[in-house]
Amino acid sequence: MSNEEFIKRLLSPDRMEGADPFVVLSFCPINVHDTVADIGCGPGYFTIPLAKFLVSGSVHALDREPDMVAACRDRIQQARLGNVQVQQCSDLEFPIPQGSLDGAFLAFVVHENSDQVQFLKAVRELVQPKGWCTVLEWHRKPTEQGPPLESRLEPGRLQDLAAQAGFSYRDHRDLNGEQYMMTLRNP
Repeated sequence: MSNEEFIKRLLSPDRMEGADPFVVLSFCPINVHDTVADIGCGPGYFTIPLAKFLVSGSVHALDREPDMVAACRDRIQQARLGNVQVQQCSDLEFPIPQGSLDGAFLAFVVHENSDQVQFLKAVRELVQPKGWCTVLEWHRKPTEQGPPLESRLEPGRLQDLAAQAGFSYRDHRDLNGEQYMMTLRNP
């Protein structure tokens, strides 16, 4: 699948049925004044709703793929959102000062990292003490969409990885039978 086809799939209206950004944000411990990073933002599926919610806050939209950064930047410009900074990052290095975020939003990216604990540690270092991290991931069961079964993380496994990275577990909830949402805190 080409990057262009993948971007179209990530922005498909069908995605709303399973992971409606506004429903997801309603369960997030987010405040309208927060500074939040959408790490692994892709073409901005969650970035734009985050930016619209953060009327007095801001979003750092980060992705390691140049095509995703460009697609997100284009969508942010079309939406005329002035509270979003779109930048490229690497797997473990982010162009944001440590401790500068109120929260981090990780949608379907933890499973993609080869060193998941180091990735979560790097994210935790960006989040100020008492800040939050919302993680969306796939249940470890066969589905028509999503990553290979062997790379999926059950909630218990993600909770363990997060603890190893220094996060404390707050809660998790099923989103649609295929995906779930977990909220973590930086103690």
